[in-house]
Amino acid sequence: MNMKAWKIIHRFMAAYNERDLEKFIGFMHPEFTSYLFESQHCLCSDIEDARKIYRKRFKENKKLFVTTLNRMVNDNVVVESQVIEGFDKGKTIHAIAIFELQNDKVKRASFVRREIHTTESLSVLM
Repeated sequence: MNMKAWKIIHRFMAAYNERDLEKFIGFMHPEFTSYLFESQHCLCSDIEDARKIYRKRFKENKKLFVTTLNRMVNDNVVVESQVIEGFDKGKTIHAIAIFELQNDKVKRASFVRREIHTTESLSVLM
């Protein structure tokens, strides 16, 4: 396992939970992009786009918090199973996040996201 990649993503997610925009953006590669995995819909086309999107998300979602259920590392690729609480409009979602690192920065992030309804138990995800 690449412990360096593991630690980078651990700190990246900590910055997300702190809603510290500059710290969070600091983990991103200058050519950062993000997508929805299944549709390849582009969420962020560059780091400035990411700055705008996450500034708004952090500002509007004061209870935003990601919990990593599982993290797997294969060289420069880190895959996480996550529960994100307080997501857009207060939703709780289960996400599979795929982070690709280059030069110790997150160059690409891809996500599979599903809303968790209040009747569902988080225990089925673990």
